[in-house]
Amino acid sequence: MKQKIFILGFLILLVAVLAGLNAASYTQKEKTPDSEIAPNRSTFNTGATGTQAYFSLLSETGRKAMRWQQPPAALLTASANARPAVFVITGNIKRAFSEPDTVQLLRWVSEGGRLVIIDREPPDGLAVTTASWKIEFKDEAKLDIFNVDLSDPSDQTKMTADTPAIKPVQPGIFSSSVNAVQPSRLASTVNIKRIAPGKDERISSTVESPTDIAPLVHFATANKNLVVEAPFGSGKIVFVTDPYILSNAGIAIADNAQLGVNLVATAGGLIAFDEYHQGYGIDNNRFIQFFAGTPVVAIFIQAVVLIGFIFYSQSRRFARPVPEAEPDRLSKLEYVAAMAELQSRTRAYDLAVENIYNEFRRRAARLFGLEIHQATSRELAIRIAERTGIDHIQTETTLFKCEEIIRGEPTNKKQVVLLTGELREIERKVGLTRTRRATK
Repeated sequence: MKQKIFILGFLILLVAVLAGLNAASYTQKEKTPDSEIAPNRSTFNTGATGTQAYFSLLSETGRKAMRWQQPPAALLTASANARPAVFVITGNIKRAFSEPDTVQLLRWVSEGGRLVIIDREPPDGLAVTTASWKIEFKDEAKLDIFNVDLSDPSDQTKMTADTPAIKPVQPGIFSSSVNAVQPSRLASTVNIKRIAPGKDERISSTVESPTDIAPLVHFATANKNLVVEAPFGSGKIVFVTDPYILSNAGIAIADNAQLGVNLVATAGGLIAFDEYHQGYGIDNNRFIQFFAGTPVVAIFIQAVVLIGFIFYSQSRRFARPVPEAEPDRLSKLEYVAAMAELQSRTRAYDLAVENIYNEFRRRAARLFGLEIHQATSRELAIRIAERTGIDHIQTETTLFKCEEIIRGEPTNKKQVVLLTGELREIERKVGLTRTRRATK
């Protein structure tokens, strides 16, 4: 017992020491400011490249905005009340779109959904429209990201320098109440080309009846298409070629906020922001994610390894084998069984009768208040007859035969069994029946 207490105390002390060492050696990492080189477009991000302001704007103006943290396949299986009407993807994404993700998302669009992609270079497979048209993104300013002047996206002056505001090309739902939109110097462009029908096998398998309606440009300059609406089956895909417009740093410029509202305008439907491909969702370990960046994860892993080592060591032998303890074989039942077997094998029937008769005589004399060594067989027989009504001569004969056998009269197994049965019957009628003690 003392050894176990010592081991437990040592384990607690060791865990405390490990926790102290981890806490002492832990240094808070300085948060890296947002940069267009490695942007974080998540709606959870409050930095310059994040979209939390856009998400909050929709929520606070009565729109039903939500963060979608499931694979695109869940869009098709969601109930009518939980199925989004608009799905928004903002790049750069942290988790790549797999082929099943792309197919399921396009199928959802073809059934009437609206997909809004806000990215300078959308994920492979999503820059598509109907089978008669081809969508191509051209990012001429891609290398300008490494420009020192663009290292800080929160500096609006440098991000929009020499970049005029863009006015709507034509009236429409996306240009409603929008006078001009201010993009950054890093905006890419969308090129639209006419192709022969049926060239894209993925589109042909996703959309049963492709439409020949051309994509519609809503905002453009002389050499850049900034906002393009492309039909896809019964739904639409809207491309916005500059995430800066709706980022936390750029949404307040010009009419960028109004454009963001128009892009997802819907008659009471859900607006889902894709957080699954931003690294959040059901595939992540919530425990590790919650304590990321703290020494708690390291302490937990060390404690698990230590406990596992202790369990392993308990199952290993570090010295010579210790012989097993001999079981206690001195129980009364084993003694009685051994004596009975010995008497049976040696045919010591007189000894068996002596044990049984003496026990019967002792208990009967005590019951009737007689002296054990002075009470005669006749006296016991009379007392038994008075209580039970048994013929005292028959009882006296039985007792006499037992005494004769004890004195050396020859007997056999059959006679011993018969006499034992008569004694047990007398015990039962007198009330000397043996009963087990009740256990508490």
